[in-house]
Amino acid sequence: MLKITVSNEHPGITFTLSGRLVGPWVQELRQCWTRAEFDDPTHCQIDLREVTFIDEAGRTLLSQMDREGVRIHAKGCMTKAIVQDLSKIRAGDHGGGG
Repeated sequence: MLKITVSNEHPGITFTLSGRLVGPWVQELRQCWTRAEFDDPTHCQIDLREVTFIDEAGRTLLSQMDREGVRIHAKGCMTKAIVQDLSKIRAGDHGGGG
């Protein structure tokens, strides 16, 4: 189960997640995010500090959000490692291969 709390703060919006970002809850977060009204993706934040597990679909969605400029906050070894991986992908690996 996943609890999504939406806070509208000027000039943006924060999604605070609690629980497991897995299965149907990934799609629920995607829908919340795409329906949210904000002018600039950098004004959107995802708070993962109360997330206990993220599956592959959740990682894919977070990666998409990160590429679009959403700020992602984490706490704990697992979520911090996922966010660090997103940052590495965004900063360097553009699929060029070598």
